[in-house]
Amino acid sequence: MRHIFQTFTSLTVIAVCCAAPAVAQDGNAPTSSDLVGDTNQGQATPAASSARRNESQDIIVTAQRRESTVREVPFSIAAFSGGELTQQQVFSPSALTTELPGITVNTSDKSLSILSIRGNVSTFRTATLDTPVAYFQDDIYYVFNNDLNANFYDVERVEVLRGPQGTLFGRNVVGGAIAVVTNNPKFDDEFSMQVTAGNGGYFRTEGMVNTTVIEDKLAARFAFSTESSEGLIKTPNQPGNYGETDGYAMRGKLLFRPTDTLEIVLAGDYSYTTGNAGSIQLGIGGDQVVPASFGDFTNDEWTNNDYAPSPYRQRLRGGYLRGDLDLFGGTLTAITGYRMNDSHAINDDIPVGTVVPVFDRRQDVRNRSFTQEIRFASAPNRLSYVVGAYYLNADVSTTNTFYYSPLPGSVFDGRIPTNPDVSNITRVQDGQVRSYAIFGELTFEVTDRLSVVAGGRYTKDKKSIDYRAFSTTDPTGIPGLGFPGEVDASGGQSWDAFTPRFTIKYEPVDGVNLYATYAKGFKSGGFVDNAYLNPTIPLDPEKARNFEIGAKTRLFDNMLDLNIALFDQQTKDLQNFSGAGGVAHTFNGTLKMQGMELESKLRPLDGLLLTFNYTYLDGEYTSLYDPLVDVDYSGNPAKYAPRHSFLARVKYDAYLPDGAILTPQVEFNYSSRISTDDANDLSTWQNLYDDTRGRTLNARLNYESADGRWNLGLWGKNLTNNYQIMHADDITAFLVVPNGQSRYWKIFTNTPRSYGVTLGYKF
Repeated sequence: MRHIFQTFTSLTVIAVCCAAPAVAQDGNAPTSSDLVGDTNQGQATPAASSARRNESQDIIVTAQRRESTVREVPFSIAAFSGGELTQQQVFSPSALTTELPGITVNTSDKSLSILSIRGNVSTFRTATLDTPVAYFQDDIYYVFNNDLNANFYDVERVEVLRGPQGTLFGRNVVGGAIAVVTNNPKFDDEFSMQVTAGNGGYFRTEGMVNTTVIEDKLAARFAFSTESSEGLIKTPNQPGNYGETDGYAMRGKLLFRPTDTLEIVLAGDYSYTTGNAGSIQLGIGGDQVVPASFGDFTNDEWTNNDYAPSPYRQRLRGGYLRGDLDLFGGTLTAITGYRMNDSHAINDDIPVGTVVPVFDRRQDVRNRSFTQEIRFASAPNRLSYVVGAYYLNADVSTTNTFYYSPLPGSVFDGRIPTNPDVSNITRVQDGQVRSYAIFGELTFEVTDRLSVVAGGRYTKDKKSIDYRAFSTTDPTGIPGLGFPGEVDASGGQSWDAFTPRFTIKYEPVDGVNLYATYAKGFKSGGFVDNAYLNPTIPLDPEKARNFEIGAKTRLFDNMLDLNIALFDQQTKDLQNFSGAGGVAHTFNGTLKMQGMELESKLRPLDGLLLTFNYTYLDGEYTSLYDPLVDVDYSGNPAKYAPRHSFLARVKYDAYLPDGAILTPQVEFNYSSRISTDDANDLSTWQNLYDDTRGRTLNARLNYESADGRWNLGLWGKNLTNNYQIMHADDITAFLVVPNGQSRYWKIFTNTPRSYGVTLGYKF
């Protein structure tokens, strides 16, 4: 870590030294306020096109509950405009991994989403446990981790906040947050349509209609998207492919402005998606020995040998009412939201020679959540503040059914009877969550260039659970899995915490912002997912603290943006999930994570943009003992946290004589190898461990008409067909007795090479 701080100090000194002459050369250099929203609505000429595509424009964000730019926010944050996301083919949360090194978003398993920022990750399905990285859309919290199957469409921007968000940002979280902001209605008539087609039968549409209903009083906006694909993962033992999907989503909004000081937005959305799971297959570690009992087995890349499909379906819907009132020079905001999620998913482990899978996991989710937030942000002044209160009422029900059929000669053979063909255990969890919070933050400008920020949030959560476990094939119990027979239990618990944040911001010269931040985050406890003996034992809450220093700079007359953050974060009582021993269970541990995040944009020539973003993560579990299998994993690396990852992109706007813009773009994403389980076993099998490394090459050629209405893009993703393992579960014990020569994993992978064309029109 000492070397990282030395690097940071050197870069800061260089930035300050370079900034002074850069500012001196141009005393009228544009400020961030000059650049924000600097668009040209006139006729497009080459000069006008350059203004319209000004790459130095800042994205307005609201991570501090008031409008600011990324360079003004005193913690690590990345923001992407809706236009950027569309151009980069980022149509879902999982696609954000191509834009932001160091984060993991994997939705291949439709029964849950793996979302990791700085090593804070959850892979559990327990009804009462919150995710360490929260997902919000239009300030509404999504309570369950498979909500991330949502689609991006008609998006204004996406903000990714790294580290604990324990003061202002919605639900208190320890790892970070993804905040999606969709477009509100405008008092104008607008229309847009986009169609995308690609290999594997991929077809996507997106459209929007905006209209003024009553001049300056009432406006309406309707947006939709559809998406379908035949899938790209081969399935030799069944018709069709893995990765099949078919879905649609729609959103309607009304904007009502009864007075010049009051604005009300009413919104509702609905989406429905079906498909055939994600990229699941069997990975063989070691000498690639395939037992004869596996039958007709193919171990090719991107091949699933399952005999039966793994279908899923999901219905998401909800709405919110938001009011913003200008009051005393500030803004009073009230947001009322309601969300519903109904989903069903089946994921099979590879059956290898039999029509019965060795492990069939099925999940049904039904959750309902109500949120209410009210806050007041004062007018910008030497002393400004934000205060508010937050309430969450959520009912989450999960039904998990596990079908076991271990192969003859495996570890579990004989311990788990096949009765008559498989043994199943069903667990029904009905959880209730009630959360209350008050929060506030003060910003005091000591001088024009020095500010101090102090804030905090008090959170109190009350949770209860009703639990039932039973088996239809062996109601008397399956001792091999710790199942003693039918279990009924109920329990409840409360947790509370105060999480502060302190920040010092300093602007030594124009265009250079330095900060140091100390922050805490809190994720309340829940109930252990620990076999079946006592499923109502409270699990301790997570508490994170983070030290972070950073610099956000704009140098050389807007030629270079350079942002860097160094952090030291510790998460105590980490709520860890494990499937060790063939039984899903949770327990507490401690995670220590240090690292660096660097983001840079260089504009050496008019129209040329070079982007380089890099993340360094150094994390380990300083304490992690699994009581179910009696194994201590302390000292092992953090899961889903690549040591090195970066994005390098070259993009050039060529202005044609008629005013049109032709933009070629090439990017390369790299991430080093990762651990996917507590034991880090995958690292001992080099052939599989090497495949966790990511090396993805993408390219795009875009044409935009002179009037900005037409857009045509040719694109290709993963052009080198790099095969990558994103997640792995060791299922050896269900297949064979380990002999030290081979191990077997159920793995989730990326997808093969894809390519296509996008056509868009707007007026």
